[in-house]
Amino acid sequence: MDLKKLNPMQRKAAETLEGPLLIIAGAGSGKTRTMTFRIANLMAHGVPPRSIMALTFTNKAAREMLERVAELVGEDAQQAWIGTFHSICVRILRRDIEKLGYQRSFVIYDEDDQQRILRDIYKQLDQDEKQLPVREMRAIISDAKNRLLTADEWFKESHKDFRSQRIHDIFTMYDQRLRKANALDFDDIISHTLQLLVDHPPVMQYYRDRFKYVHVDEYQDTNFAQYSLVRLFTEESRNLCVVGDDDQSIYGWRGADVRNILEFKKDFPDAVVIKLEQNYRSTSTILDASNQLIANNTGRMDKKLWTEDEEGEPIRFYDAVDERGEGAWVCERIRRLRKLEKVQYSEMAVLYRMHAQSRVLEEMLMRAGIPYRVYGGTRFYDRKEVRDALAYLRLLINSQDEVALKRIINVPKRSIGDATVAILEKEALDKDVPMFVVLSDMPEALSSRPRKCVTAFTDLINKLLATKDTMELVEFVEFMLKETGLLAQYENTNDEELITKRENLLEFVGAVQDFQNNSDDKSLEAFLENVSLVTDLDMQMEASQFVTLMTMHSAKGLEFDAVFITGMEEGLFPSHRSMQDEDKMEEERRLCYVGMTRARKYLHLSLARRRSLYNQISFGDRSRFIGEMPKNLMTDVWGKAMREHFGDEEEPREDYPRHEPKPLKMGFGNPGIGQKLKDIPGVTKGFVPSKAREMAEPPAIFRTGDRVLHKKFGEGTVRDIDDAAGRITIFFTAYGEKQFSLSIAPIAKIE
Repeated sequence: MDLKKLNPMQRKAAETLEGPLLIIAGAGSGKTRTMTFRIANLMAHGVPPRSIMALTFTNKAAREMLERVAELVGEDAQQAWIGTFHSICVRILRRDIEKLGYQRSFVIYDEDDQQRILRDIYKQLDQDEKQLPVREMRAIISDAKNRLLTADEWFKESHKDFRSQRIHDIFTMYDQRLRKANALDFDDIISHTLQLLVDHPPVMQYYRDRFKYVHVDEYQDTNFAQYSLVRLFTEESRNLCVVGDDDQSIYGWRGADVRNILEFKKDFPDAVVIKLEQNYRSTSTILDASNQLIANNTGRMDKKLWTEDEEGEPIRFYDAVDERGEGAWVCERIRRLRKLEKVQYSEMAVLYRMHAQSRVLEEMLMRAGIPYRVYGGTRFYDRKEVRDALAYLRLLINSQDEVALKRIINVPKRSIGDATVAILEKEALDKDVPMFVVLSDMPEALSSRPRKCVTAFTDLINKLLATKDTMELVEFVEFMLKETGLLAQYENTNDEELITKRENLLEFVGAVQDFQNNSDDKSLEAFLENVSLVTDLDMQMEASQFVTLMTMHSAKGLEFDAVFITGMEEGLFPSHRSMQDEDKMEEERRLCYVGMTRARKYLHLSLARRRSLYNQISFGDRSRFIGEMPKNLMTDVWGKAMREHFGDEEEPREDYPRHEPKPLKMGFGNPGIGQKLKDIPGVTKGFVPSKAREMAEPPAIFRTGDRVLHKKFGEGTVRDIDDAAGRITIFFTAYGEKQFSLSIAPIAKIE
């Protein structure tokens, strides 16, 4: 082990072995490297590996840390306890959980198991899931347990109304069910460990005596329960080393408390604080912009990332007219990075604030033939709630589609269980008729209740069939979502996941609206055919690399050569939910900081002045985050060229003076035609569609291979010119080949 491989601050951290230590590790500053060297250095100074504990948040982080320590000290590293909070706590509970009245063979229930228990309780209490969604109930229980509250304690701090009483009763029955089954849920793992340590001092003393040195990774992400656990372990030894970055605390919505790291010095007044500010990931341009942005947060520790690397490319910015213009710009930049800078698709990521934003981006990437994958989520048309809506529509145009029928016959839940479906399937098979036919002539084997439920479903489908051709497509889809209850099942909830599902259904309506606006055939059949083409996976399955699409939250811990942050509009990013809450606004700014510092070389920021989201048209102002970054570090070449040559529908936006676009010339193919038209009185005015054309002197001749800008389709390449017909063919990355009249097309040539 050679500590000289570390930079001065990393080495100082690795050599500080006793007492409380806070390592503030900025993005890309080598925090994992520093912690592993510190653990190895403890062993080198005679600390037994079995006396060392390191707590992480993911199995991946734990594996990486253990592997790196093993590289430095050998197999002795296996004796240290390096794992996630939950895996470490399970080891403790397996040894002593009998003291809490459980057996050591306890099982751990996952989210699906939890929801099944809650649904059973709902039936027992005759609780309407529409009034209190199961997912929301599960989130309430999880939040309470992370704050170490029992059902009774939770009720004491509630509104104590009827709804709170019902939540308390369900919470109580839920815990009783788990105990009876000798089971713990995920949150119980930490809370029960705490209970074991507090209620049984000899157990706590055993672990305090054993683990004299405790490390915590990503300390800014700890919740109250995790914080309490760490304090219990280290109260006597005080040998606690925590690593984190308050500027990357972005999980407040799921219980993380940034105060844990901000107030570390209050908990340990004698703590040594070491800042890792040298960045090994991004260019100085990206770091300077990120530093300026995050400096606007007041609740943070003072730090400033720096790098010895080169200045790098300016941050590219685009102020698009709408979300399709934004998507086209992203596609073109991806294509040029791939072609000119040799950046691999796998080293590019497109980030967005909300899952629903991916829909238009996915469609544009698909059109452009750019392979992509959705990370930490599902492709828009593959999301369950969207597939449910599509299944209803498919059934309406093809009653023989049994896959669609079986998918939605009990969605939303209408008491048509698997047993009922099995009886209907058998009847259809025996009679050799489609299953839908059996719904109108049900077998006698069905009892009265399922028969009634199936009849109600059949009546619903017949009602939709009767209405389908009486409305415009988008109106009918909205009607379908309402009548089926698909939308209602995600309403009246505070559960973020359910809110996202509702937003995705509203965005689905937006997709239908887009199709209706841009297609000659506006039928339901044509829409479904279009969707099937958009979701075709052939191109992606054959591609060896993918551009990654993900939310900003999913990007934490990752890095790419090129990053695109889209949707930089007020109300979208920062989100409208943060507008009236300064703490939430600061977390939004940290989220933007995290997104920006994922980029190694190329950072792109974009917004759409007009955006259709959840089937609502909004006109967004530029995000305040854009205004908080130095303008001299940014370039808006495409946007500035667009405004210069085609004008601006709104007031001109502030220019970015550091990087001027190359001069553009206007051309009309055959200069003779332009001159002759100019000589004809009354023609010139109609010939010049914008002030830009009046500035074009002398007119340039387009040639094959020229780079051009089109007012609507953006940047493209000239593929062919037919002077005789006065036509030009241009290839646009996201739109394919388009033909235009040379005399009137709003085209600017880029030299």
